[in-house]
Amino acid sequence: MLMNKKLVILSVLAALLVFPFVSLAQPGVFGGSILLLVLGLVQTALTILWIVAAAFVVIMFVTAGFKFLTAQGDPTKLADARHAVVWGLVGAAVIVLAWSVIAVVRIQIGV
Repeated sequence: MLMNKKLVILSVLAALLVFPFVSLAQPGVFGGSILLLVLGLVQTALTILWIVAAAFVVIMFVTAGFKFLTAQGDPTKLADARHAVVWGLVGAAVIVLAWSVIAVVRIQIGV
Protein backbone atom coordinates (compact mmCIF):
# COMPACT_ATOMS: atom_id res chain seq x y z
CA MET A 1 0.00 0.00 0.00
CA LEU A 2 2.87 2.40 0.81
CA MET A 3 4.46 1.70 -2.56
CA ASN A 4 1.23 2.64 -4.35
CA LYS A 5 1.02 5.97 -2.51
CA LYS A 6 4.58 6.81 -3.50
CA LEU A 7 3.88 5.83 -7.09
CA VAL A 8 0.75 8.00 -7.21
CA ILE A 9 2.55 10.97 -5.66
CA LEU A 10 5.47 10.65 -8.07
CA SER A 11 3.11 10.33 -11.03
CA VAL A 12 1.18 13.44 -10.00
CA LEU A 13 4.39 15.41 -9.48
CA ALA A 14 5.75 14.30 -12.84
CA ALA A 15 2.50 15.32 -14.52
CA LEU A 16 2.61 18.73 -12.82
CA LEU A 17 6.18 19.23 -13.98
CA VAL A 18 5.37 18.33 -17.58
CA PHE A 19 2.03 20.18 -17.76
CA PRO A 20 3.42 23.70 -18.40
CA PHE A 21 5.45 22.51 -21.37
CA VAL A 22 2.51 20.67 -22.87
CA SER A 23 0.05 23.50 -22.33
CA LEU A 24 2.40 26.18 -23.62
CA ALA A 25 3.08 24.07 -26.71
CA GLN A 26 -0.57 24.30 -27.74
CA PRO A 27 -1.40 27.64 -29.34
CA GLY A 28 -4.29 29.54 -27.86
CA VAL A 29 -4.26 27.97 -24.40
CA PHE A 30 -2.36 30.75 -22.65
CA GLY A 31 -1.94 32.99 -25.66
CA GLY A 32 1.82 32.97 -25.14
CA SER A 33 1.59 35.64 -22.47
CA ILE A 34 3.80 33.74 -20.03
CA LEU A 35 6.44 33.23 -22.69
CA LEU A 36 6.28 36.88 -23.68
CA LEU A 37 6.61 37.86 -20.03
CA VAL A 38 9.71 35.71 -19.60
CA LEU A 39 11.23 37.03 -22.81
CA GLY A 40 10.54 40.59 -21.69
CA LEU A 41 12.24 39.96 -18.36
CA VAL A 42 15.26 38.42 -20.08
CA GLN A 43 15.46 41.38 -22.48
CA THR A 44 15.33 43.82 -19.57
CA ALA A 45 18.03 41.92 -17.69
CA LEU A 46 20.26 41.86 -20.77
CA THR A 47 19.77 45.58 -21.32
CA ILE A 48 20.75 46.30 -17.72
CA LEU A 49 23.81 44.05 -18.04
CA TRP A 50 24.76 45.83 -21.26
CA ILE A 51 24.61 49.23 -19.53
CA VAL A 52 26.67 47.98 -16.57
CA ALA A 53 29.25 46.42 -18.89
CA ALA A 54 29.55 49.60 -20.97
CA ALA A 55 29.99 51.64 -17.79
CA PHE A 56 32.67 49.21 -16.62
CA VAL A 57 34.59 49.61 -19.89
CA VAL A 58 34.41 53.40 -19.64
CA ILE A 59 35.66 53.28 -16.04
CA MET A 60 38.47 50.94 -17.08
CA PHE A 61 39.65 53.35 -19.79
CA VAL A 62 39.39 56.37 -17.49
CA THR A 63 41.47 54.49 -14.91
CA ALA A 64 44.04 53.65 -17.59
CA GLY A 65 44.14 57.31 -18.61
CA PHE A 66 44.83 58.40 -15.04
CA LYS A 67 47.58 55.79 -14.83
CA PHE A 68 49.16 57.23 -17.99
CA LEU A 69 48.92 60.76 -16.60
CA THR A 70 50.43 59.84 -13.24
CA ALA A 71 53.17 57.56 -14.64
CA GLN A 72 55.60 60.51 -15.11
CA GLY A 73 57.82 58.47 -17.41
CA ASP A 74 58.29 55.55 -15.01
CA PRO A 75 58.57 52.44 -17.23
CA THR A 76 56.81 50.14 -14.75
CA LYS A 77 53.89 52.53 -14.32
CA LEU A 78 53.65 53.00 -18.09
CA ALA A 79 53.60 49.24 -18.58
CA ASP A 80 50.87 48.97 -15.95
CA ALA A 81 48.84 51.64 -17.77
CA ARG A 82 49.33 49.84 -21.10
CA HIS A 83 48.14 46.60 -19.49
CA ALA A 84 45.05 48.40 -18.22
CA VAL A 85 44.28 49.61 -21.75
CA VAL A 86 44.84 46.15 -23.23
CA TRP A 87 42.59 44.50 -20.64
CA GLY A 88 39.99 47.21 -21.19
CA LEU A 89 40.03 46.40 -24.91
CA VAL A 90 39.80 42.67 -24.17
CA GLY A 91 36.84 43.30 -21.87
CA ALA A 92 35.12 45.42 -24.52
CA ALA A 93 35.73 42.71 -27.13
CA VAL A 94 34.29 40.03 -24.86
CA ILE A 95 31.23 42.16 -24.16
CA VAL A 96 30.62 42.84 -27.86
CA LEU A 97 31.17 39.16 -28.70
CA ALA A 98 28.75 38.03 -26.00
CA TRP A 99 26.13 40.52 -27.17
CA SER A 100 26.63 39.37 -30.77
CA VAL A 101 26.19 35.71 -29.84
CA ILE A 102 22.96 36.54 -28.04
CA ALA A 103 21.74 38.52 -31.06
CA VAL A 104 22.57 35.69 -33.47
CA VAL A 105 20.80 33.13 -31.28
CA ARG A 106 17.74 35.38 -31.00
CA ILE A 107 17.64 35.78 -34.78
CA GLN A 108 17.97 32.03 -35.31
CA ILE A 109 15.21 31.28 -32.81
CA GLY A 110 13.05 34.00 -34.27
CA VAL A 111 12.48 36.00 -31.13
